Amino acid sequence: MQLYRNERLIKRNKFLGRLMMFGGLGASFAAVIIVFLQPELLSLAFGLMLAGGLFSQLGTAIHNRFGRTPRIDQVLDDSLKGLGDNYAMFHYYLGTNHALFTPAGVFALLPRDEQGEVRYESDQWIHKRAKRRFGRSQKLLKDLERNAARETKSMKQALTKKLPDLSEIHVNPLLVFIASGTTINSDGSPIPAAHRKKLKSYIRRLERQKSFSAEEILQLVSAFNIIPEDMD
Repeated sequence: MQLYRNERLIKRNKFLGRLMMFGGLGASFAAVIIVFLQPELLSLAFGLMLAGGLFSQLGTAIHNRFGRTPRIDQVLDDSLKGLGDNYAMFHYYLGTNHALFTPAGVFALLPRDEQGEVRYESDQWIHKRAKRRFGRSQKLLKDLERNAARETKSMKQALTKKLPDLSEIHVNPLLVFIASGTTINSDGSPIPAAHRKKLKSYIRRLERQKSFSAEEILQLVSAFNIIPEDMD
């Protein structure tokens, strides 16, 4: 499988996540010092505390995506290891985070990290977690279909803008659940879904459809200025 990874974006966001995370912690620590040393500046300390907490949370979320090992893009690559050169994966390019080109079509891969049981029932996605002493054991995944529509639309627009001659090719969403032990029942869902351990076999079983040829993939690489050092 051909791999194209935006290493520059990954490194930049990893650094940004750490900067925001530790910067937020520093602001919160400064707020505590102000409260003890200059209590008359309580409003300033409160503002610093809020800003610090927000920056720290955002930084942690960004760092968890781009700084942890393995990253989500690496998990997906490992799940698809062994596919031939007629498959191509683009990470953090093309208007979506993970784009897969196959003989069976073009896909925007949508990783999900829910643990437990995920099922499609009564026109909605439901996530059932292990029984908890406090809180609900299941919840609706209301954002799932909305996110899928947004990602496929964004990818389609990016492809059409750069290669308008290929605008008739459809972009398909594909949910990929990456947490170990998660069980999936997607019967009746308008969005296909697979666990990462079964992703490769799922892709291979799909019927061939109109997709990008090897030459068109190279046109895509050139159109998006994907240079050799960005390719694995």
